[in-house]
Amino acid sequence: MIFGFDLKEIFFFPFKDEAARKNLLLGTLIFLIGMIIPVLPVILITGYAVQVSKRVLNGESLQMPAWEDWSSLFKDGLKLFAIRMIYSLPLLIIAVPLMLSLIGLPIFLETAEGQNQDALFAIFMVVIMGGLCILIPLSLPLAVIIPAAEMHAIEQDNFSAAFHFKNWWQVLRANLGGFIVAFAIYYLATFAMTFVIQILMATVVLACLLIVLLPGVSVYAMLIMYATIAIAYRDGRTKLNTAQAV
Repeated sequence: MIFGFDLKEIFFFPFKDEAARKNLLLGTLIFLIGMIIPVLPVILITGYAVQVSKRVLNGESLQMPAWEDWSSLFKDGLKLFAIRMIYSLPLLIIAVPLMLSLIGLPIFLETAEGQNQDALFAIFMVVIMGGLCILIPLSLPLAVIIPAAEMHAIEQDNFSAAFHFKNWWQVLRANLGGFIVAFAIYYLATFAMTFVIQILMATVVLACLLIVLLPGVSVYAMLIMYATIAIAYRDGRTKLNTAQAV
């Protein structure tokens, strides 16, 4: 147990019994469909993560629910997808021009001549470095803020609840350390899985398994993320209620 997080339960609940493993495999297959039908599978898997989160918020242990009521999975996933996109708009406003600049840089350099190439390259570097200096500091607090807003929307089963800043901010502030630890757990787990995948890619035989492993790892990572966030929000809600009762 670390800061209220049972790491064994968090990392192993998708594998704890045969039913859980089957549900994880089904999620992997749904993610694979994303190669044919983009976006929709991610929305469904996000909706499934919502179902996992709801059980945690209701005080239940982590578990893999059955894949059923597909319309609810789609609606829940779409709501969270929209919430994350709206809150991420400041990042997108900065990131999209940076990506376009990187794509257009070779074209502009090819058409420029002599000293103009050096000047264009210098300008691009200033723009890109300046954008990153804004993007990185902005992304870190959003990585903690957005999950709190999402959990409040899940708890209230209301899209607009994500924008009731005062309500979810109180929960976030009551357990800020827990939310930061939740982010750290997810980040470190993702880093470790990325490292393992890179090792597999270095082996031709094992690299052939990546077509199945990558979707599976993506689904697993999403489940870990929402599981830790739900626990942090639940604990924050408990601390807030306790403080208000005193």
